[in-house]
Amino acid sequence: MEMKLTRSEEEIMQVLWELEQGFLKDIIDRMPSPKPHSNTVATLLKILVEKGFVRYSVHGRNNLYEPVITKTAYGRKSVQQVLKGYFDGSAANLVSQFLREDKLSIEEMETLLKTIKSAKKK
Repeated sequence: MEMKLTRSEEEIMQVLWELEQGFLKDIIDRMPSPKPHSNTVATLLKILVEKGFVRYSVHGRNNLYEPVITKTAYGRKSVQQVLKGYFDGSAANLVSQFLREDKLSIEEMETLLKTIKSAKKK
């Protein structure tokens, strides 16, 4: 399975993760405005099936689509790719970047520290 999604593919996956399964019309209905044309969404769904992110079952003349990979699993893989590609594989480098840019509040830092300490105790 190719692990990279384009922005448009990811937008459709976000809808599918929310719906858990849906027909083309259901997916389009949940997409933000301006809504893409149904042919565009159908083409992107076909690509997502080919990439292994989505499967479908035939119901009459319609396909019922559902995600193959969970949002959590995709997020985990994406973070690993970002770490590897931009932070030398180091989560500490990523967190340091957020600290340097004041992207973490004191409360978030304290929560992160508690999470780290509890994970190390296990």
